[in-house]
Amino acid sequence: DMDGHGLVFLVARPKDPTWMPSVRKAASAMTQARVEGKRNGAFAPSASKDPFNHRRGNYYAIPTGVSFGGGSVQPGNLGIPGRLKAIIQSLCQHNDIKRIAGFQSGAFAFYAPKLYNVYRSYLSRLYDHSPHLRPNFPTCSIFPACTFNLGPGTITVDHTDYNNVAYGLCAITALGNFDPTLGGHMVLFDLGLVIEFPPGATILIPSSVLRHGNTPVVGEGVQRMSMTQYCSGGLFRWVDYGFQTGTTLKLTAAGRAQKKLIDGKLEDRTEAALQLFSTAASLPDDRAFIFGRNTFRTT
Repeated sequence: DMDGHGLVFLVARPKDPTWMPSVRKAASAMTQARVEGKRNGAFAPSASKDPFNHRRGNYYAIPTGVSFGGGSVQPGNLGIPGRLKAIIQSLCQHNDIKRIAGFQSGAFAFYAPKLYNVYRSYLSRLYDHSPHLRPNFPTCSIFPACTFNLGPGTITVDHTDYNNVAYGLCAITALGNFDPTLGGHMVLFDLGLVIEFPPGATILIPSSVLRHGNTPVVGEGVQRMSMTQYCSGGLFRWVDYGFQTGTTLKLTAAGRAQKKLIDGKLEDRTEAALQLFSTAASLPDDRAFIFGRNTFRTT
């Protein structure tokens, strides 16, 4: 922003020569998941949702993990229809997919350490209070939820992910066999940016407030998929309100006063949120304060 806070992070592919082979194996696993889901009827539309036709586009999208919203009365594990359970479990246990999940989480910690620490504080309290909640990658990722966008042509239209933490970051990694110079570009509409976004690359964006999407891919037999991780804003509010909904908190006069105090003023919340994003100058010290010196290698 105009004060130098980093809000969008284009994360280069790791220089490790094993990274792209790992990404290709993850893409193969996601392709197989789509094929298997179509074969066994796991993607059949239900009365409430169609995994192929949805507000973000026309491609198979399968969310999984811990969330809160949509009329729920408390946080829970996203419901997965029976035939999809084995497919999702297979993806979440796949070593190359776990590697991507860990890289996304590590990039979050590296570029936004203060914000990462807020996630760590809220989610540790949430899981201590509700041990039945099951994040997808508990040993390698801070994010509680993930969506596997299985394609075959994951082309997202202009949208925001308004249920996510308003000031939070969403991690997106592209997969597939497309030519990134011809298509699959990341579009950040509010910023007027169209960015080459090749397979194996990752971006961190405040997806709740920043309109985003991507361009079609070009070529016969070309596929584009993506893996995203994120956090529902309702989880943080649940913790803030003493592990109850705002509706429940407002049932008493004391509760209404407490909620008003917790919510505060919009301008104060906005300023506090901006301070969670580091500037280029403050980033090394912010990392050291949150994680200690020499935690990250930068060479």
